[in-house]
Amino acid sequence: MERIGFIGLGTMGQVMSRRLMTAGYPLTVWNRTREKGGPLIEAGAKWADSPKEAAKASDMVITMVTDSAASEAVICGPQGVLDGAHPGLIIIDSGSIEPEASYSIAERAKARGVAMLDAPVSGGPKVAAEGRLGIMVGGPHETFRACESILKQLGSMVLYVGENGKGTTLKLIANLVMGVAIQAAAESLVLAAKAGIDPQVVIDITSLPGTGPQTGAMATRGPRMMQHNFYPPHFSTNNMHKDLSGALKLAEKYGVSLPTVSAAREVLRAVKSQGNGHIDSSAVVTVLETMANTTICPRPKSA
Repeated sequence: MERIGFIGLGTMGQVMSRRLMTAGYPLTVWNRTREKGGPLIEAGAKWADSPKEAAKASDMVITMVTDSAASEAVICGPQGVLDGAHPGLIIIDSGSIEPEASYSIAERAKARGVAMLDAPVSGGPKVAAEGRLGIMVGGPHETFRACESILKQLGSMVLYVGENGKGTTLKLIANLVMGVAIQAAAESLVLAAKAGIDPQVVIDITSLPGTGPQTGAMATRGPRMMQHNFYPPHFSTNNMHKDLSGALKLAEKYGVSLPTVSAAREVLRAVKSQGNGHIDSSAVVTVLETMANTTICPRPKSA
């Protein structure tokens, strides 16, 4: 079986790595902080002292890091994946990064004789553990075909979109939908509370399968908003703000107006300004509660 290197052992990286190990793939891992690799090493993974060493020990390297700068550093930087390049090496970058950055990294990999796919994912840790991620892939079609069976260990929907950068472009568009939907869910709950309606019934009616207002954002984020349960994050405020900013940059490039995305990003900015960028993006509800002078949290019953 292909030897796989995995770079970036955050919440998603941990789960994706473990799933690949369960499928029988020999795994070599690296993370900026070594302690995050501990559970995987105990389960049988090998530790690399750098992305370069992970690449030298692998046929394929998957990177799952925070942003464009992080992908650039672990792939193209000193002791990066490309420093460990060898014939036949493939890179799969699963981070949510800017399309232009992804294309640039792919071109530098190509110059070193390394094929690269951008393959960002949609879905949280629970979905990843079950192998049900959505994976959007850009890059050479022959490279995609060579990696498709491995990607299908991680995702139940693996979509080939086109050339390098197209996978990250689709991810921005998909997260645009999620970001706006979470904002709409928060606004509806705050409006209900202010109108004297139990916000829980809004969650109930908009989570009912087959109805017009049914939305996954309400089903997954509504309960967290009701309890102000924003940590650990399902998708952090920092990451959502980054992706909506990326979507707006993409829209500027193509001359498309995204007014609701602009508004949603500003509320995320307010959460970040409060020092809460690390918590779940559903925390936008707290900004709306303050603006409306209300709360959707269930109040304790008086004795």
